[in-house]
Amino acid sequence: MKHHIAAAATMLAMVVPAFAEEGEQATGKQMESATEQQTAPTAAPAGTVARSAFTSGIEDREPIDEVGNLENTQNRIYYFTEIRDMSGQTVTHRWEHNGQVMAEVPFEIGGDRWRVYSSKSLEASWTGEWKASVVDGSGATLSANTFSYTEAEAAPAAPAATPQTETQQ
Repeated sequence: MKHHIAAAATMLAMVVPAFAEEGEQATGKQMESATEQQTAPTAAPAGTVARSAFTSGIEDREPIDEVGNLENTQNRIYYFTEIRDMSGQTVTHRWEHNGQVMAEVPFEIGGDRWRVYSSKSLEASWTGEWKASVVDGSGATLSANTFSYTEAEAAPAAPAATPQTETQQ
């Protein structure tokens, strides 16, 4: 019991100076308020997205390039993100095409620095603006990236062959 009282007094002594002006004593009400603030639960840190990018592939958990424009001859793209300070939380990659949600891929974050990626198979007809967002458990968008999925340029036509004529002599 003496140990608990001493610990409480020490904790109050550390908190009280924040409420007392120089030369004043903290009142019982100020001490009570200080104790409540000290023991109130704190919200989990929001965390951040340190990096995010579209890429044509992943090697050793890292993007191999950064894609901003993709021709519709390619049918797969990856979205890579590095998440910081969100251990134990869930984030979602939300894929949108021309403003319509096409897929949502949730991830459980397992550490203070966590790299994740999702991929999307693309139909050649799905040209236009694509967006992938990193969304936290409360629905807030932490990061978003876009890329354009475009019609492939037609290969230049081969020059017409000129007929060769044979001449007789």
